Amino acid sequence: MSVTAEDLERIASEVWRDVLAEELAPAAAVEDVALTACVQITGAFRGAVVLSAALPVAVGAAARMFAIARDEVGEADARDALGELANMVAGHVKTLVAGPSQLALPSVLAGSEHGLRRCRLELLAECRLRGADGGFSIRVYEDCSDP
Repeated sequence: MSVTAEDLERIASEVWRDVLAEELAPAAAVEDVALTACVQITGAFRGAVVLSAALPVAVGAAARMFAIARDEVGEADARDALGELANMVAGHVKTLVAGPSQLALPSVLAGSEHGLRRCRLELLAECRLRGADGGFSIRVYEDCSDP
């Protein structure tokens, strides 16, 4: 089974609605990427789910998830929130790929230069969405190297 952009849009819409009580709309582009969260999938499927977002997206998510004021959200809170959203999306993606597969813990890095470009990964699907706090992208890669 493969992952499509439509799958990612549906998954993200469900996660954002259920966790953040927020509706999403398609976005033409994502600007000012400040944080990138990556969750690796290992097992029968080898790849990664990558969520890249502008800082206001992560701050807004942290404020809602942790029930704190936006101006009280620290960098660690923003990273934790984005990592948790990526983990939830990856959990749904895992149900669409070959199994059995496992999720690694999310890692969150500043910017969009996450180092995945150096690996032998093939982009399977990508979507760009926008919520109340700005835009973000979700990409699913498959590891094409020999196991």
